[in-house]
Amino acid sequence: MKKANDDLLFLDEDNQLEEVTELKWLPWIGKEYFNTEHRLLIVGESHYLTGKEKNQLEAEQPDFTRNVVQTFCINNKKPQPTFDNLARCMFGNQKMTVDERADKWKYLAFYNFVQRPMENNKKRPTKSNLQKGWNVFLELIKILKPTHCIFIGFAAADCNNPYKCKRGEKVGRYAARLFEVELEENDTCRCVAIKHTSQYFSWEKWRKLLKTQDFLF
Repeated sequence: MKKANDDLLFLDEDNQLEEVTELKWLPWIGKEYFNTEHRLLIVGESHYLTGKEKNQLEAEQPDFTRNVVQTFCINNKKPQPTFDNLARCMFGNQKMTVDERADKWKYLAFYNFVQRPMENNKKRPTKSNLQKGWNVFLELIKILKPTHCIFIGFAAADCNNPYKCKRGEKVGRYAARLFEVELEENDTCRCVAIKHTSQYFSWEKWRKLLKTQDFLF
């Protein structure tokens, strides 16, 4: 796993983030995230382990999520369908140089909703995992203050969601989930959940939906 490049990260909130109960992994916060009018937080579902001892040990580190973004989203030296399809959907192109990907991720924040690793990609989060995920999310957004959130997958939106969630436009057989989160000082954050990007993902169609709903900038 490649260590995250601190030059790409905003680290000033780390002390506050470390105080969030049940937050196991620090989120990726791009260096320019707080300098943008539209602050976009991408919410993954969960980390998956391969069962290898090295991978298990890496997952114990608080920088694990940041290192995953550096390794698979920026360095991108080997295929990873979840992040490759996410890049196509977000940027319209997955085949970019390292510098081009790094420049994109300087403006984004990312973390995984479920704060415990799944043993393999066939495991699914439990209702308890998702409830704890909402507890973390509600604390995290007070710090990150996103204006928009894109959830990868429907698990969080469909389980224990404290916000009124409505079905949006369908892409194939799957309808987007749309809801709005109230932040402090009367600010709000618009949220959308899309089909999980890991497989059978029509990235061009979901990209069109995200653009129509003003989630891409």
